[in-house]
Amino acid sequence: MNNSDNSENQESARRTRDYARHVVFAGFASVCVAGILIAAKLLALVLTNSASMMASLTDSLMDVMASVVNLMALRYAVYPADEEHRYGHWKAEALAGLVQSAFIIGSSVFLLINGCISIASPRPLASLDAGIWVTVFAMAISVVLVCYQSYVIRKTSSTAIQADRLHYASDILFNAGVLVSLVFSYFGFLQADGFFAVILSLYIIYGGISIGKKSLASLLDSGLPPKDVSAIYDLLLDVPEIRGIHDLRTRAAGPRIFIQAHVEIARSVSLETAHNAADAAEANVLRVYPDADITLHMEPVRDDLPKSPFMNNPEGSGKRER
Repeated sequence: MNNSDNSENQESARRTRDYARHVVFAGFASVCVAGILIAAKLLALVLTNSASMMASLTDSLMDVMASVVNLMALRYAVYPADEEHRYGHWKAEALAGLVQSAFIIGSSVFLLINGCISIASPRPLASLDAGIWVTVFAMAISVVLVCYQSYVIRKTSSTAIQADRLHYASDILFNAGVLVSLVFSYFGFLQADGFFAVILSLYIIYGGISIGKKSLASLLDSGLPPKDVSAIYDLLLDVPEIRGIHDLRTRAAGPRIFIQAHVEIARSVSLETAHNAADAAEANVLRVYPDADITLHMEPVRDDLPKSPFMNNPEGSGKRER
């Protein structure tokens, strides 16, 4: 292994360590915040007997369970590849996202039912002042956590942290709705409590479905978006010795993307030149996708075969005549 390869491996290992550090710490932070929110909302529920506060408390109970699952999965996902898991353990992160989406949707259905009951049978609330102050505190701590999670997502694009952020972003909305409903209840509009619980539960169901779809796509090894596939195709074909590309396959897992392709090289080219061309193609891709794991298979083609144009559907494209 030359110095350049060693430097690239060290840089990739550094990025992986940074990814692990960010996502695991964010997981710990979310568990701690969830515990604080549960205590605060339980106090507010005892003081106010509010349906929307009960909805918010239920959401936080789901949050803490989901955050614990998320943390366990993230700690497993960042383990390095081993003999039994040659591609690493990154799929655990997508699995955590799928589990969280189930928590989100399940808890939101309960909230929806509870809100409808509150609309049908409104009741006056007690200790509104105390409930309002507890709700403001819960909103403030959730905002701090969501800001930190947004920073981690910009650094890592972690699916699990995105799912966790949805929990706490929804918690901010929940608390805002609770706050508004408490104010409305203070002025005598008792149905506001259940009305806001219904609206917020529908919003969270929508977000949970979105996270579930993204996690499921990762678990099923869906390819990269078409724009990325097209960019990879162009980067590989940019090497002069490469005449065409076929059977290009891509997938993503955690911070890594995996690329496999057959590259066509003229028969008259020496083995050393063909090998150097494959190295140059990998270097082109790594400049744009530094965490890519690339496997190229070289195939000989006729010397007079023209360079292949861009294909409308490069992923999995068929072979040309040899």
